[in-house]
Amino acid sequence: PERLQPSCSASTMRRSLGVLAEAYSKWERRAPLTPSHVSRLVNSGVEVLVQPSSKRVFTDREFAAAGATITRDLSGANTIMGVKQPLNSSLLPGKNYLFFSHVIKAQPENMPLLDEVLEKKVRLIDYECIREGGGGTTPRLVAFGEFAGMSGMVNGLRGLGLRLLSLGHSTPFLSIGPTHAYTDYSTDARRALRAAGGPGARA
Repeated sequence: PERLQPSCSASTMRRSLGVLAEAYSKWERRAPLTPSHVSRLVNSGVEVLVQPSSKRVFTDREFAAAGATITRDLSGANTIMGVKQPLNSSLLPGKNYLFFSHVIKAQPENMPLLDEVLEKKVRLIDYECIREGGGGTTPRLVAFGEFAGMSGMVNGLRGLGLRLLSLGHSTPFLSIGPTHAYTDYSTDARRALRAAGGPGARA
């Protein structure tokens, strides 16, 4: 099989990291790096390029203040990070990418993305495959399961409230907003859950 060749020699390679604006879902507000991460990278000599986004939980201004360059063009980055998979046909040839690709289980809807990765000679590092000791069955080191569970609980209770309303029942669950409306689970979302549960409720 053909081996992936680096686009430039190690001696001339710039240390540059790109951060994608999430496009897979209009509700996606997460970011693969925080401004504090960016500050540490910049202070260690890594150039950080961040695509602008008006919906990301951290603002462009926060990333810029941390030393990042806000730009749509990530062609200057050696490695590009996202949370969810990028849109089809948007990968830059020969780059290193990190994101949740959802191709490891051969899901049919994600096979075009895998085809594009192979065609454009992209080096894909899937967060799902980063495991302790490099084993296939060892614990994952990048896992969002806890946060996904919190998100599912909040949206589930909200959905229950809407379903009961459609059946003619008004419940406190209607006061719970969708997960993407909360900036912090430990404060905003918990406060809404406690309010819906009434006096003595724990969340």
